[in-house]
Amino acid sequence: MAISYCRLATIAGAASMVAIGCAVLPPLAQDPLYHAFADGRTLYGVPNFWNVISNVPFFLVALYGIGTFRSGTAFVEPWERIAYCVLLGATAAVGVGSIYYHLHPDNPRLFWDRLPMTVVFMSLVATTIGERVGMKAGKLSLLPLILLGLGAVLYWRLSGDLRLYVVVQFGSMLAVPILLAVFPPRYSAGGWMWWTIVLYALAKIVELLDREMASVVATGGHPWKHLAAAAAVFVYVRAVARRRPLEATQVPPGRLRFPGALVRQGANQ
Repeated sequence: MAISYCRLATIAGAASMVAIGCAVLPPLAQDPLYHAFADGRTLYGVPNFWNVISNVPFFLVALYGIGTFRSGTAFVEPWERIAYCVLLGATAAVGVGSIYYHLHPDNPRLFWDRLPMTVVFMSLVATTIGERVGMKAGKLSLLPLILLGLGAVLYWRLSGDLRLYVVVQFGSMLAVPILLAVFPPRYSAGGWMWWTIVLYALAKIVELLDREMASVVATGGHPWKHLAAAAAVFVYVRAVARRRPLEATQVPPGRLRFPGALVRQGANQ
């Protein structure tokens, strides 16, 4: 599939804005108040009970996604199955890291919370590149993107500067909708990805409103962040389980064509 200059300009422009923003911003330190969640109650002997127990859905989503490995239609190329496996493993690791962090919130433990999250972000970006831009591009970007994500968290831990991590987290969530909007799908059920984006945005909103929500519900907003984030991954996993290659993906590699009817079909499913 030929990539038009307009599409390339859109991607290059978005990447340039992110890079410039990272360069001009002053170093960002982790706010110590970040660890002071609205609900710090100890229940059943578990500190910060609801912030801990709300991570269980990450394990459930990862377990649910295992069934898709056997699908003969959800993956066109072997590397996609590997990327999907990485995403599921990282999702389960998010549950482990977040539980470990919330039992005693501080920066050293937050490192283990954020580390697997970046793997989820970057594996999702790489698979979206593969699905929308080209299989070769997605395959080649998978490992470098994951290493970039891991490096961003390590850089924060060693330097105390959050800028690169912020770029990785929010840049990846900006990249996915751009790719969805600019490039046609290779699979059906592509519309589900928009719900993944909406749910992740909701997760960030309730995280920011942790204390404000505490006046309405005793748990505050943070546990709901975990539930919304797990739901975002579930929607993606469910979409992978339901998707099928569009007719255009069944021609030999390198000669992909996306007729208008097929593009509309994939976008509407």
